[in-house]
Amino acid sequence: MTSTIESPQQEDLVVLLDSVPHPAADAAEPFIVASDRRVILAYPIAEADFERFGPFDPDDDPFCAVLFPDTVFHRLGPPGDGDLDIHPLAGQGLSGYSAHEVENSSLAAEIAAVGSAGVAQRHFVITFQDSTFECVASDYTVVGVFGAGEIAMREAFSLVR
Repeated sequence: MTSTIESPQQEDLVVLLDSVPHPAADAAEPFIVASDRRVILAYPIAEADFERFGPFDPDDDPFCAVLFPDTVFHRLGPPGDGDLDIHPLAGQGLSGYSAHEVENSSLAAEIAAVGSAGVAQRHFVITFQDSTFECVASDYTVVGVFGAGEIAMREAFSLVR
């Protein structure tokens, strides 16, 4: 009789989030503004999303800001687009320059197992040129798409207070 040991990643299901703008390729780096339990991620959006989230002036450099409330884990770092295949979720459909939710997340389950009971936690992953953002939070909200990074930064700082 042969037994099979399943990897925790086999349960993870990566789903694209169409309501979140795609990150721009070859653009400014994303930035995070965070408090104890609230994270706002801001980044330049892909030109393909300008019409869907615009209108914008020709000299605008559109950024979006995404709020993750009740965050219990977040990180921004490698891998980037060039080596995304080393990410543990690469085989489950993680793609470059995209926003994802990981359903049945092994990471969220692991965090819930060591944390206190509370708000249901969801796992989000957004991929960029040089980095990947991941967080476990109760939800996400695109709080705005702005004509410039400076405006997105001001909005992000105002939301963490």
